[in-house]
Amino acid sequence: MFRSFITRFQSPPTLAAIAAIVLFVAVLAWWTWIFHTPAPQAPARPAPPPSIDASAGATLFGAEPDRGRHDQVQLLGILAFDPKHAAAIISVGDGATHVVRLNGAVADATTLHEVRAHSIIVERNGIQREIALPAAQSPSAFMH
Repeated sequence: MFRSFITRFQSPPTLAAIAAIVLFVAVLAWWTWIFHTPAPQAPARPAPPPSIDASAGATLFGAEPDRGRHDQVQLLGILAFDPKHAAAIISVGDGATHVVRLNGAVADATTLHEVRAHSIIVERNGIQREIALPAAQSPSAFMH
């Protein structure tokens, strides 16, 4: 009986149909497997690298480290008649506003090193820092 069953499916069109059905079932099973498996977990992000401490670079060439008074200088205005006779209107911390001439003392060990069109350069123990004028309310506020 089994032999008669096998001989019945030996014709080429029948074998091709059976192969196509088996292939269809296999592809259907494979796609079902793909869609029903959970997605893989993303790998955890590595911790960000630690920030670089640049405070040691301030003393690299023998300069004294800045103790913060340098950051309290506020530029309020610039008086520049010519490059050799310039001055800046500044205030230090909560102190009164005063005018400092070029190479004049701003605060303890801080001097006015250079005056530019919209900023000044102050120097403290060999470290120079640029301080810009605050943003003007109108673009025509600066006069050259």
